[in-house]
Amino acid sequence: MKLNTKVNILSTLLTLIILISSYTGIYFLFKNLAYDTEYAQLQNRADELVAAVSILESVENIDSLLQAYIPPNGSLRVVNEQDKPLFYMHTLASPERIPYTIEKNTHFTVSLWNQTPVMAMAYPLIWPDHTVVTVELVQPLHDIAKNMELLKWILILMTLAAMVPIYLASVVLVRIIVRPIQSLTTTMQKNIETSRYEQITLQNHNRDEIAEMTQTYNKFMQQVETNYTKQQQFIGNASHELKTPLTVIESYAKLLERRGFSNEAVNKEALAAILKETSNMKQLMEQMLQLAKASEQPKVEWATVDIQSLLTDISQSMKQAYGTDIIISGENITVASDEAKLKQLLFIFLDNARKYSEKTIDVHIVSGDLVKICVTDYGVGIPEEDIPHLFDRFYRVDKARNRKTGGTGLGLAIAKQLADLLKIDMAFTSKVGVGTTVTLSFTKRGTSDEK
Repeated sequence: MKLNTKVNILSTLLTLIILISSYTGIYFLFKNLAYDTEYAQLQNRADELVAAVSILESVENIDSLLQAYIPPNGSLRVVNEQDKPLFYMHTLASPERIPYTIEKNTHFTVSLWNQTPVMAMAYPLIWPDHTVVTVELVQPLHDIAKNMELLKWILILMTLAAMVPIYLASVVLVRIIVRPIQSLTTTMQKNIETSRYEQITLQNHNRDEIAEMTQTYNKFMQQVETNYTKQQQFIGNASHELKTPLTVIESYAKLLERRGFSNEAVNKEALAAILKETSNMKQLMEQMLQLAKASEQPKVEWATVDIQSLLTDISQSMKQAYGTDIIISGENITVASDEAKLKQLLFIFLDNARKYSEKTIDVHIVSGDLVKICVTDYGVGIPEEDIPHLFDRFYRVDKARNRKTGGTGLGLAIAKQLADLLKIDMAFTSKVGVGTTVTLSFTKRGTSDEK
């Protein structure tokens, strides 16, 4: 069963139940009010009868007096303390005896006679001989029965008449609600069939839940399209980057096959080139995996980190591995950060500085409202037009020099993701032929206070 059918049936049934409950309450309320009105009239008649009998000195001709107080179309009966009838009389409109019951401890009793409600009440009376008797007044409620029957049919017809506009309103309301859902489903189905990322056009600027759902879907499709484009670009770039070392390896392997067994120099050259390109491929694959893991938003382990001690460890490792001199200056500062990720971030920039500068690398630490770590190399520098693209995957300022130094074009992309995780801002200042300075800025507390 479709959603619009379910909503139509449910809303119509719910409205029908509400109307029936309301009209039933109205029916019985009106019925009780009508009974109370009739009871008040009978009680007034009884009070007048008591007043008239109280001035009598004998029961002579009392039947004429009682005749005047018989309820319309009803009857009157007087019984003594032994419940023995003393008088019974009824109007000419009711030739037959009207059956009735009187319950104790109630003001009045209503029973049915020929499908007509009959109201009966008992009232104490001081008889002229000073004995206590009971007068019973009986009133058939013909008018009330007719009015209640008429009211019942009026309420039934009103319920049936109300269901038509209610159902039509339900249909209109359901269309308003379901139409965006149908549009969403159609658009999604079309996107699946055509491998597109079509969005839904908002017809108005409402801020209701339907508009929020549409906006959320559009943002989702935009993000999916962006991620897919990045994925395709990444696959294309990765394929291109892997193709170069594989081509080199294949060429030297063929050279070995042709001349390697007879020429030792060719053998050594080919093996050295194959080892180098294999190392480049290994580095590229590791960085690609690292980028994929970084995209999963890993958890940041906040802790207290000694910046100078961390930089010293990195510089000593690079000194032993590459013979690069790194001079660290500035204040000794402790901050809240993820030590492993911060170390990896600093290593990327120091390693880049090492690759593109044969001179000493300077690292300066500045403390203030923000902690700043400035990494300066004195190498080839970066043209100003290339700085906005430094964090793009596989982007190289000088492809020939990158190939020579073993760069993959992924290091700064990894650095950008690490910096975003650690809430670190990065800025580049560079001059071609003079050198480059990278400034990392962040607060001492990081975001550890938000854990």
